[in-house]
Amino acid sequence: MRLTFRNIAIGLLCIVHCTLYISCTDKPKQKPIVIDYAKLKEDIIQVNKPAVVMENDEINAYVKAHNYNIQTTGTGLRYLFIKENPKEKKIENGNRIKVKYKVSLLDGTVCYTSGKKGPKEFTVGADNVESGIHEGVQLMHLHDKAIFILPAHLAFGLIGDRDKIPPKVAVVYEVEVISVQ
Repeated sequence: MRLTFRNIAIGLLCIVHCTLYISCTDKPKQKPIVIDYAKLKEDIIQVNKPAVVMENDEINAYVKAHNYNIQTTGTGLRYLFIKENPKEKKIENGNRIKVKYKVSLLDGTVCYTSGKKGPKEFTVGADNVESGIHEGVQLMHLHDKAIFILPAHLAFGLIGDRDKIPPKVAVVYEVEVISVQ
């Protein structure tokens, strides 16, 4: 009787072992997930078009209300020079600069100023500053003063700054370059 029970137990263990082995090694192949990035990009553009149109209309109204003679870059940065010094050093990518600034929303709400925080110093093209500012200061010379209107994608984007600037809003920067290294 012991021999029979032992043979049955060994047989069952072999069946369980084989079943587990087969189930672990013979999994059906899953199809890889294929993402159509061109379609995804187009879908994102379509979803965001109304917001971009609305933001553009808000910026145009701001410019018209202030009677600014604005120029626009290919990225959508709008700028106006208040004071130009073309004989001074031109700002270039990699320069360490110091600027006085005021940041406000299109409704006039002042968010930040160098009067409270002191001048901002950063390396153009390298430091954690809004991409629109990196682009804008490279249009300037030492001691130039300009107004930059940054659409959301060049400013604080989809999340804002979690403090004073809401998500998806354009901002106005008044910038004066006070030193260049």
